[in-house]
Amino acid sequence: VPLAESLDLSRRHVEQTPVRDDAADALAARADGAAKLRWSPDSARSAEASVLALDERQRWRDGTLYGFADNRQWSGRATAAWRRGAHRLAPTVSASVFDHRSRSSVAPQPIAGDTGQRQLQRVYQAELLYNGRVAGAALDVGTQVRRDETETARVPGGLRAFTAVEPFAQVELAPAPGLALVPGVRVTHSSQWGTHVTPRVALRQRVGAGLTLRASAGEGFRAPDFKELYMRFVNQGAGYAVNGNPDLRPETSRNVTAGAEWAGTRAWARGQLYWNRFTDFIETRPVGAPGAPPVYEYGNVDDGTTRGVDVEGGVALAGVRLEASYAGLATRDDATGQALLARPAHSARATVAGTLPLAVRASVTGLFTGRTPMERDAATGAVTSWRDAFVRTDLRLARTLPGADAVELIVGADNLFDRRPAQWAGYTARHVYTALSWALTRTPTR
Repeated sequence: VPLAESLDLSRRHVEQTPVRDDAADALAARADGAAKLRWSPDSARSAEASVLALDERQRWRDGTLYGFADNRQWSGRATAAWRRGAHRLAPTVSASVFDHRSRSSVAPQPIAGDTGQRQLQRVYQAELLYNGRVAGAALDVGTQVRRDETETARVPGGLRAFTAVEPFAQVELAPAPGLALVPGVRVTHSSQWGTHVTPRVALRQRVGAGLTLRASAGEGFRAPDFKELYMRFVNQGAGYAVNGNPDLRPETSRNVTAGAEWAGTRAWARGQLYWNRFTDFIETRPVGAPGAPPVYEYGNVDDGTTRGVDVEGGVALAGVRLEASYAGLATRDDATGQALLARPAHSARATVAGTLPLAVRASVTGLFTGRTPMERDAATGAVTSWRDAFVRTDLRLARTLPGADAVELIVGADNLFDRRPAQWAGYTARHVYTALSWALTRTPTR
């Protein structure tokens, strides 16, 4: 029977808790595993099943107390496909359960018998997709059903759940040689926020060898997630709280993009211009009383626009791969006439990768994030706090161990030169790591 299996196992231990700057007595330990099984008896039929499980433990110092977070997750996914001529049908089902527990203690270990605060989230999803050709046109039609359930003492009644159904369709037409016209539509119906229709149309024109021009226009829709609707988060160490808002409205937008991409034998390049107009943008806003510890709440606080340019490219020469990208962004908040918060106007990335002696694969990546507005005066709208620009250099070395093709040793450093800009939340200092990766894979045989 033609089968393919894969198994990945990993174990990580870091003396640092994610998103926290203080490394004293901190740790994050995680073990996870993933397995996949694929069955393909012939070109017309296939089936695939996969599972993922993880167990994570975190500890940090919060004044005189220790904080603890225990996270466990498992997820499973099964999909199949049947093909007959120009028609293909593919159903997919998946389920995920995430169990989070937080505790505190005066000792480096949790108090025996302390159950802490628990949050259990379950997500179930099913999708049915049809691809085919009808009257010379390529047709994609499908529907997706999603069920979210969360149990926690942080929401009234202890349980919140909602269901969303999203049918969608798009057709690819060829009105002229090299030209593709792709209209599409998605309808979102949710028990929480009703029904919304988002149409879209795209054009693609192939011009000569390797050059493609693209353009699209459409509408966007983003519904509030669970934490924005219901959660109440209290950070006792930092002295603030964030409340959910069950009256939130979905974000909506209109967008236009135009771009080009070119691919040669050793080099490639891609560029895009875009413009977005959004309504009811969701952001946190202060709602606490003057002089009291700060309390924030999610709200539909912004209408505005974003526009920008994205360019990227790469080249491979003499065994060395060079890649670079740049993003320029301009934003406007209609309420204040100022730029949106937490969005840098400039960012860039560059990578050099190649093979060193002794079959060591090496890569050096530089990342630049420009100066970013973070807070504004509630009365005037003027920006009162900025996050400094940040240049970070990452280094990664990897080598497959001799005589063990499935085992790889990895050594690396993030923020190699230990840059520490002001106003950056969490841990920004140099992070040195090692990893040993082992993969068990068997390819199909007939």
